Amino acid sequence: MRRSMDDETFARLFSAQYAQFEEDLRLWLHLARQAGGPILEIGCGDGRVLRALAREGFEVTGIDTNPAMLRRAGDGLPEALRQRVRLVEQDARFLELPDRYRLILAPCNTLASLPDTDLAQALTRLRRHLQAKGMLAFEVPGPEQASDEADADEPLAAFLEPESGHPVQVYAAQRADPANRRVDVTWRYDELLPDGDVRSWSLPTIYHVRSSQDYHSLLEHAGFASVSFAGGYDLAPLSPDDSRTIVLAYT
Repeated sequence: MRRSMDDETFARLFSAQYAQFEEDLRLWLHLARQAGGPILEIGCGDGRVLRALAREGFEVTGIDTNPAMLRRAGDGLPEALRQRVRLVEQDARFLELPDRYRLILAPCNTLASLPDTDLAQALTRLRRHLQAKGMLAFEVPGPEQASDEADADEPLAAFLEPESGHPVQVYAAQRADPANRRVDVTWRYDELLPDGDVRSWSLPTIYHVRSSQDYHSLLEHAGFASVSFAGGYDLAPLSPDDSRTIVLAYT
């Protein structure tokens, strides 16, 4: 029987799945050194990126809409980093914080789940929370994602969930909708229980796939002075074959 994924389960499984993922950290640390702090992370999750920034000496605020993720982020903070980190349950569309930041980050396609109206609202709020000469940097699906399909029966990842010790396999039923510039993905997490049964969790997700021109228009409308694009974590020039886009916007 497949169950809808609640906040606690998502936090537990997603955190375990990406616990060893470090491919993007060099980029966020590079941008942090370039822009300086303080830093705001949108969709900080369990604090994977946030901890790396704090270890480098930056003051970081992390927001997320999932309280279970924020609890994990707080529990995972070493005592030496706690004075540099602030965790807040907020939505980027309604962001209201007392501070202004040199750098705002949104890793892992966080902003790609927002339709145009919501994204425009979020970008306006983020712009208001940047200092003069501040930077907004975020990752979204690249041009190639608009036509990608995924085999729902082929596992994309497998890991051992450390709290329960249960093996977990991850699947994705992905349907590209180029006409509407979106990709519909239903993630499935199959958790093998000690008695041999499988507990299956389902998480439907929409990723909006936009062109660089679309993002440029949205960011310009939100008040950003300049925008640039890259095709990967090494900040190489964006090409039509790229699976991810890194967007850099400046006040």
